[in-house]
Amino acid sequence: MRNVLKSGRQRRQLFHVAAAVTPWPPEESTPSRARLQVGNDKQRLHALSFPPRVKARGKLQRESRICIASRFLLAGLLAQPLPMLAAPTPDYDANVLEITVTYQDFDPHIPWRKKAAQVRQGFGVVIAPGQVLTTEDLVRNHTQVELRRAKSGSKLAAAVREADDQLNTAILTFIPPQTGFTNLPGANAPVPLALADIIRRDDRLTIVKLEHSGEFQTSEAQVVELSASAALRPLALKVLTQLSIEQHGTPAFIDGRLAGLSVDYDPKTQTGLFIPCTTLSRFLADANAPPYKGMAWAGFQFEPLMDPVKRRFLGVPQEQGGILVTKTSPGSGAATVLQAGDVITAWDGVAVDTQGYYADQDFGRLRLPYLIGGRRAPGERVPVEFVRAQKTIRTEVLLKRQRDAEELIPEQATLAGPGQADAPVEYLVEGGLVLQELTGEYLRAAGENWQLKMNPRLVYYYLHQDKIMEKPGDHVVVLSMVLPDSINIGYQEFRDQVVTAVNGLGVRNMADVFRLVDASGGLRSISLLGYGVDLALDETALAEANRRIAAQYRIPRLRYQKIRKITIVGAPHRWRDWSYNYLGISRLLGFGSGEKNKRKTQTANSSKSRWAPSAAHSLLAG
Repeated sequence: MRNVLKSGRQRRQLFHVAAAVTPWPPEESTPSRARLQVGNDKQRLHALSFPPRVKARGKLQRESRICIASRFLLAGLLAQPLPMLAAPTPDYDANVLEITVTYQDFDPHIPWRKKAAQVRQGFGVVIAPGQVLTTEDLVRNHTQVELRRAKSGSKLAAAVREADDQLNTAILTFIPPQTGFTNLPGANAPVPLALADIIRRDDRLTIVKLEHSGEFQTSEAQVVELSASAALRPLALKVLTQLSIEQHGTPAFIDGRLAGLSVDYDPKTQTGLFIPCTTLSRFLADANAPPYKGMAWAGFQFEPLMDPVKRRFLGVPQEQGGILVTKTSPGSGAATVLQAGDVITAWDGVAVDTQGYYADQDFGRLRLPYLIGGRRAPGERVPVEFVRAQKTIRTEVLLKRQRDAEELIPEQATLAGPGQADAPVEYLVEGGLVLQELTGEYLRAAGENWQLKMNPRLVYYYLHQDKIMEKPGDHVVVLSMVLPDSINIGYQEFRDQVVTAVNGLGVRNMADVFRLVDASGGLRSISLLGYGVDLALDETALAEANRRIAAQYRIPRLRYQKIRKITIVGAPHRWRDWSYNYLGISRLLGFGSGEKNKRKTQTANSSKSRWAPSAAHSLLAG
């Protein structure tokens, strides 16, 4: 600094700046006046510095301040309660098993052929000695089921004891029950786990997942929603968790008991869909008291009734609540009591509001389907109160079990009972024309965006089948494809078309198709919806064409018809309650195999028979 501080004012300004920037004790803040001498710049600037004694004291005071702060911090930590030791991690290896399923699905579009075998993995929970609880979609179409312990790696084969595709639950048993996991000593043996009694919103859960290394990974989760919808599953448990759940059957625990099994996971919202413990408990109780009854079903559809003008027209007060019945399913208990236009105000003694909700005793506000399927069993009668023509009527509705195969368009037509091998859908190949019933799997086999790829008419039937079905047993028969051959030249472009008639007579399902083809000795013609002409085949060349097509396309059998049970009224006792297919019915009744005698036979489940049976041997559906 070359400029000379000539005035005292400049010296005082420089001092105040130094004093403001440098923190020192107030009592030592005044610089030594003896050193403020007029001289060169260095001397004047040096006069503003601290004396050595003041520097030392400032450093000591700063160190003392750090010590005091450290003492306060230590005192604060000592005042806090000591953290409790972490509880030991539960031994999930004794309760949770890894399940490996080898499965093989039938090709929906080529029903006589199976797809390549595949493997899927999931989890199950030991709920009783020798029994494991898991999800039905994990073991669907299985050819082999294998259980594995996480730590030891020991494996054991298992069999499906009971499975419910509506509840998506299944029970597995060890094969054989005397060996494998059950003979492990002491703590190594599987330990059955109890189910939680109830679960509510905001409950904290622990989700357990098995890593590839064999270690169990746990994560906290929270129940964010309990809801019941019109879907087959009566109650859904939505859980918020940061743990990615890729495999079905992943268990969730609450207070050391099973709270639910996972069936779906959305990584975008980090929410998983679980089957709650209440549904699992009902399934186990039903499966352990054979015969298995399944979930109750009333058989009606409804919509909210909130329009005050419409309510006054129907004679329902606004404060009474109530929902409007729009349709009843053929063959259901509701079809015999309710009709479209009725207003249900109470079900099973519980009031129903205008949106179809009720106050559940355990879960709060839920939709009506849970009161039907989650609280009752098939075969029970429940009281119902409804308004018809401005009059209140009180009666009872018989609950039944709704089976997927009884729908107009079943989801999976290859489902079989426990211990039974899955079978293909019913099909018929005649002259290269492939006929079968429409299923949800058939539509979804088209891949992504199947709604745009498939025949729009079939998609409409699938999405609005409640508006189409008229009688029990109705299904949609389709011409799935035409195998090119000289007998069907010009027909190769027809596929995914609805069949309305066979040999000039209307059909409602494949049972009608088999009956008409057998009565005529073969497929002569078919009628397609939306086409003014029939597809006809040459009768004289049909037999040779079938043999040629079977060899060329390697079809093991040109026809598959499900086994049905019949009761022969008036026949000897040893003839009653036979299970048969058409190939054995003539031999069973002793009619022979001629064309004339074929016309005297019919399949069960055929409600419109062309044959008037005698009083001695009449065939009735079982």
